[in-house]
Amino acid sequence: MINARPKIGIILINFNSYNDTAVCLRSLAKMTYAPLQIYVVHNGCVDQSPATLQAEFPNSTHIISEKNLGFSGGNNLGIARALNDGAKHILLLNNDTYVTPEFLEPLVERLLSDEKIAAVSGKIYYAPEAKNGASDIIWYAGCFRKWHTGYHHFGVNEHDTGKFETARTVPFASGCLMLMRGALLKSQGFLSEDYFLYWEEADWCQTAFANGYVCYYEPRSVIFHNFRSAHLGEETPLYMYLQTRNAFIYSKRHYKGLLRLRFWLFYPIYLLNRYRFEVQAKNYKSARAMLWGLSDYRKGFTGTAGLAERGFLR
Repeated sequence: MINARPKIGIILINFNSYNDTAVCLRSLAKMTYAPLQIYVVHNGCVDQSPATLQAEFPNSTHIISEKNLGFSGGNNLGIARALNDGAKHILLLNNDTYVTPEFLEPLVERLLSDEKIAAVSGKIYYAPEAKNGASDIIWYAGCFRKWHTGYHHFGVNEHDTGKFETARTVPFASGCLMLMRGALLKSQGFLSEDYFLYWEEADWCQTAFANGYVCYYEPRSVIFHNFRSAHLGEETPLYMYLQTRNAFIYSKRHYKGLLRLRFWLFYPIYLLNRYRFEVQAKNYKSARAMLWGLSDYRKGFTGTAGLAERGFLR
C-alpha cells in the first residue's frame, strides 16, 4: 500500500469524440485511487463535444484549445495546468480507453519504488468491442526495438497466456497509458511538439534515458483500448506521413554511433518495402504520404509545418 499518496493529474485529449471520451471518464469515476484531478483538453474541436462533456462531467477540469495542437501540444496544455494545480505526477491516458478501478495504484507504486524511474505503463488490452468480444487480446505488454530500429509492442494481437506478468524496463512507456514523474517533467521539459503526433513519448523517454532514468512496464495495471488497428495497406495518409517524417526526426535527435549507422542501413530498406506494399495494396494516397513525409523531413519541417499544406490540418 502507498502510505502518502501523491496527487495525480490525469490528462485526456478530446478531438471531436464525445462517445469515446465519455466512456473513458465514466470508467475513471469508478477509480479507487485518490487524490487526483482529471483534465480534459478539447483540442481544436469543431463539434459540440466540449460543451456536452463539460455539462456531463463538471468535476473534471476542461481546457479549451481553439487550435488542434496534436497529441504533444494538447497534452502539454494539460500537463502545465495540472502541475500548476499541485499534481505531483502526471498520467497521460488515451481518451479511447477505459480503465479498471485499481489500475492506477500499481503504476504509482512502481514509480515511487525508484527515484530513477521516469515513466511507467501498464498492460493494455484491446477493448472487447474491437476484437469480436475477446477481452484478453494484448495491445501493449512492453516494447522492443526491431531490426530496422523502429519499435514494436510485445504481445500485440496475442491472447494473454501469462507470458507478460513480469515488470521490466522498456525502451519507452506507451503514451496511451503513461505515468510520468512530475519532477522530471519540470526539469527535462514536456513532450516535444516537433512530432505533433507519434514518436513523442519515445522521444521523452529516450531523453530521460540520456539523463540516467529508466522506464517500466507494470503488468498489474490493466486498461482496455478501444482501438481498431488498420490492416497493412489500409493505414491513413496522415499516419503514414507522420510515421515516416517523425522516425527521421527521432533518429537525428537520439541515434548515435553504431545505432545511427544501423538506422541509415536498415530503415530505408523497411520504408522501401512498406512503400511497395502500400502500392500493391492500391493504398496510393498513403504511399504518396510516405514520400511527402520524407520530403518534408529533408525540408526541416517539424510540428505542424507541412500539415496544412498537405491537407492534413485545417
